[in-house]
Amino acid sequence: MRFIVIFVGLVAGLGGLIYGFDSGIVATTFGHNSFKLYMFGPAKKNTTLSGAIVSVYNAGQSLGSLSATFLADKFSRKYTISLAGFLAIVGGALQAGAANVGMMIAGRLVAGFACGQLLSVVPIYIAEAAPSAERGFLVGLQGMMIAIGFGFANWVGYAGAFAVGDVQWRVPLAMQIPIPIVLMVSVLLVPFSPRWLIQQDRQGEAKKVLLQLHGSENTILADQELIQIREQINLEASQGNTSWGPALRQLFSRRYIRRTCTAAFIITMGQLSGSSVIQNFQNIFYATVGFTGRTALLISGVYGMMGIIGQLIYLFVVADKWPRSVTLWSGSLVLSIMISICMALSAQYGSADAGNQTGARAAIAFIFIYSACYAVFFNAMIWVVPSELFPFFLRSKGVAFAVCIKAIAAIVLSQITPVALANVSWRYYSLFIATNLTAAVIYFFFLPETGGKSLEEISELFGDRLATEHIGNNDVAADLKDTLGSVEHVEEYTSLKNRAEKSV
Repeated sequence: MRFIVIFVGLVAGLGGLIYGFDSGIVATTFGHNSFKLYMFGPAKKNTTLSGAIVSVYNAGQSLGSLSATFLADKFSRKYTISLAGFLAIVGGALQAGAANVGMMIAGRLVAGFACGQLLSVVPIYIAEAAPSAERGFLVGLQGMMIAIGFGFANWVGYAGAFAVGDVQWRVPLAMQIPIPIVLMVSVLLVPFSPRWLIQQDRQGEAKKVLLQLHGSENTILADQELIQIREQINLEASQGNTSWGPALRQLFSRRYIRRTCTAAFIITMGQLSGSSVIQNFQNIFYATVGFTGRTALLISGVYGMMGIIGQLIYLFVVADKWPRSVTLWSGSLVLSIMISICMALSAQYGSADAGNQTGARAAIAFIFIYSACYAVFFNAMIWVVPSELFPFFLRSKGVAFAVCIKAIAAIVLSQITPVALANVSWRYYSLFIATNLTAAVIYFFFLPETGGKSLEEISELFGDRLATEHIGNNDVAADLKDTLGSVEHVEEYTSLKNRAEKSV
């Protein structure tokens, strides 16, 4: 894998680092009494305001993702990422300098808006720049960065516990600012998406980018991909209006609704798998066995590290080696088993009067194992597959819609989870056992395998026509000859495409 390709993945993946840190830091912020005293007064508790601080972040994500549907196509993927970095800086500054709870809520809203843009644009940008054989690894770098950001947030929150006064929470919240600054600058050093350049009729620049990604020694391969992408985009344009408004409506047409629902379901399962509830429910077990205060924050830091370990396993064992569909359905079954064990242990030992610290510690251990398993099977894969499903003119819109639905699901869960935990306690786990089992069935029977195929070839799995089907046409052959410079190259391209079509 060329250095430039890895560099693109790492730079864009900083968007995942921002999202992971911003999502994780609020949990440790609520753990500081100094924050609760400052925001909620002597009672140190206000469920309405604390709920608003959490929910408005997800509301911002939904709005940010919708804005990305226009910005990513109009102004490019990388400039949209840069804009999101700027907004993340503004959001972090508002939170760190919050003079009252209203300012804090505004900061969370802006930060959520930025993260909604990043979650929508980063995976498609990496997918459009990545070689087919390494796309699972490179898009998976976003998942790796999310895990690192979340783990880093836990440790920063733990470090804040050693400070005094408002510094405990203001400095950790201010740590949201440096990463977006690095992203804003570094993203200007990476190339535009070659597919976006071709769509903008900037084919000379697109060819230079493809040569960067493939290497100057692979001129023929770069030319072949240039023509394949161009012909496919032209074919899409010839089949209907691909401008922003009509294209947005096509997401829900009979032709594309399956892909839209599949992408939304996969990304939303990041919430419905139970990961966010498991994360919140862990504190009950820590308190049961006598771990509170700094010790509880320390254990939370270890919990975050489990996600990083699982993500490393994904990158070097699973990515581009296991079929995408197998990873998702088998992972859903594994999570169902983990949650079932946690549910059983919670029922037996999940209360302060259970009197069995060994059983409660076992429940904590399985929460840790669950975190690692989620990272192995889902933390990256829920971004890899949706970024592959759509044709170019719908890609940014489809992924953004899926992120919007995910954010709405997060808002719903954040509202019902406290009530559910108070009323049904450990029985609440059964909801996520059911959702994971349902997901396993859907992935097994209805998700086509997208691994190892170009983004253009994946569309054929859903019944789209490929421009390469007409590679024998004299006009196209003449165009190939002009572009590649020799008949031998045209014949090589035709042979390669024929083999690719047979393997679909």
